[in-house]
Amino acid sequence: MNSLQVWITAARPKTLCASVSPVILGSILAFSEGAFNPLLFLFTLITALGIQISTNLANDYFDYLKGADTADRKGPLRVTQAGLVSLFTMKKAILYSLSLTALAGLYLALQGGLFIAGLLAFSLILAVLYTAGPYSLAYLGLGDLFVFFFFGPVAVLGTYYLQTGKFSWDAALVGLSIGAISTAIICVNNLRDIGEDALVGKKTLAVRFGKTFAKMEYLGCLCLAGMIPYFFLFTHPFTLFSLLFLFPAFACLRSIFTYQDPRELNIILVKTGKLLLIYTILFSLGWIL
Repeated sequence: MNSLQVWITAARPKTLCASVSPVILGSILAFSEGAFNPLLFLFTLITALGIQISTNLANDYFDYLKGADTADRKGPLRVTQAGLVSLFTMKKAILYSLSLTALAGLYLALQGGLFIAGLLAFSLILAVLYTAGPYSLAYLGLGDLFVFFFFGPVAVLGTYYLQTGKFSWDAALVGLSIGAISTAIICVNNLRDIGEDALVGKKTLAVRFGKTFAKMEYLGCLCLAGMIPYFFLFTHPFTLFSLLFLFPAFACLRSIFTYQDPRELNIILVKTGKLLLIYTILFSLGWIL
């Protein structure tokens, strides 16, 4: 594996739809009202991706330090644990990623004012605190809530605000669907790693409440996403097209409730990311039709 492949692996590209989807949806909502700035869209997308990549790099670094990533890991490759990147190099990469993200976000802060500046600063701090420190979000079981809100209504609403200069309950409501499916991705991850996480005191919701809870959480997240289009039945009826995501979702649900080997969940992790993209595309098309 060459250097470029190593860093692509560390960025976890198959999960980056979680940061792309809310930017697309927030922009679609603004576009439908006649407000769309391509440069703002580009910088919003870069900043959102930067926040998630920074979170992923920090997760790679701190999970290894805390013993959560070991040779017995069942999930996708983690470059620090695998010895492909040294701790010192990964620490520098995290700082570079945070700095570049903050630099891209500076343009957004200048355009969006104190609200966007505060949101950006808070997001960058939480990107590190997701796994860093003795009271990190993931180790306290708060990772699901962080993903649900910050990769859901907060991101969609923030994107919409940047384009229009105003708040919208519709944007926040739409964001709930995206946040729910992004949280489902975390559910799969935590369900797969429940054994290793329990050993090192990483008290995810799966560890705290068990496998059955994690499976039902996954089901609940997909159900919530499926409910959101009905709120727009009279104003944007074609958003019901997004319910077509339920067809591939059924296969994922069947696997979640019947898997035997935790490694099987790696496939479901990727498929759940695809569900998010499918939902985003269908909902966006339905909104503008």
